[in-house]
Amino acid sequence: MMEYKGYVAAVEFDDSVEVLHGRVVNSGPYPITTFEAPDAGELRREFERSIDEYLKWCEEDGAEPRRPSSGKLNLRLGSELYALVAAAAGTSRMSINSWIVRAVRGSVGAGPTGGGP
Repeated sequence: MMEYKGYVAAVEFDDSVEVLHGRVVNSGPYPITTFEAPDAGELRREFERSIDEYLKWCEEDGAEPRRPSSGKLNLRLGSELYALVAAAAGTSRMSINSWIVRAVRGSVGAGPTGGGP
């Protein structure tokens, strides 16, 4: 993953042509830009150039750019589940937010740490 101006890109390697491909993943249901390069340094430059060009195009066209997702989530658990979560977080000596982030990361296979608040 790479980050620039709040936009995050996922990167994949295409072994058949030996090229790195990137796409913005936190701007809505489809990427605002994709890019490719033969090496990591060039890929970063292409990512940053793509974001800068996208923002410039939006400004010139008078369009509102699609902004990166904030990472904030309002969650309604209900009082019974909230009490269970609060108790589990307290037992783990964690804030409720940290406990939920750890639980969600584990559920999506992202591991229990890193990338959270």
